[in-house]
Amino acid sequence: MERLYHAAKELKGIKTQAELARALNQSSQTVKNWESRGMSKAGLVKAQADIGCSATWLETGEGEMTMVRSTPAAAVSIAYESPFVEASGNVAGAQQVRAGDDAEAVSIPRVKLRLRAGVANFDTEPDMNGDGHEQIPTAVLSSLQLNPKNLLALRVRGTSMEPMMFEDDVVIIDTSDTKPISRELYAINFDGEACIKQLLLRGGQWYLYSINPDHEPVNVRSGQCSIVGRVVYQPGRVVTGRL
Repeated sequence: MERLYHAAKELKGIKTQAELARALNQSSQTVKNWESRGMSKAGLVKAQADIGCSATWLETGEGEMTMVRSTPAAAVSIAYESPFVEASGNVAGAQQVRAGDDAEAVSIPRVKLRLRAGVANFDTEPDMNGDGHEQIPTAVLSSLQLNPKNLLALRVRGTSMEPMMFEDDVVIIDTSDTKPISRELYAINFDGEACIKQLLLRGGQWYLYSINPDHEPVNVRSGQCSIVGRVVYQPGRVVTGRL
């Protein structure tokens, strides 16, 4: 955290914890947690995108303070047959990405998923509330090494992810990233219904986990489950890196 405060002061003129929290669109409690436990990988990438310092330098002290490098989360190896339905071909319903009005952002199509139980491939239909697009900063695309052609914007439905995400919040998913990683967030097709869930690996079993404690974890083997894509961004914050 000393390196983060140093970079924030040098690059952005930030001097206090409160100013740092506002610059990163995080709560003061999150910053306090980083001070006691160390920064999460999502926090490192967020600082790289918003402060302009290298995530690698923040984590290790190696290299240049402002050198940009990606810090991808490590995947969990699966030593048994995967319980997830695998896609058999190209994803249907690909949308054209357009340049955003802001030269420092790219517009991603906002869609509704059309799913079927037991079928990993999916169709989409435009979600035309507003102009039908969401913007993602080019700095985030670069730091996470994302290809805009693989990204879709979806609305969150239901209360299972509160207070992290609320009804009608928008998230960006990467449809090319369907390898399950424990504690990451994914758009899921569960028995033909779309949902945003955290995947957890416990005792050799995968579970769909809700942030809201009123919703019990669901073993993915209790239904037909496929991963539509990993949640990589919510307007204002990066949401990768094992929450």
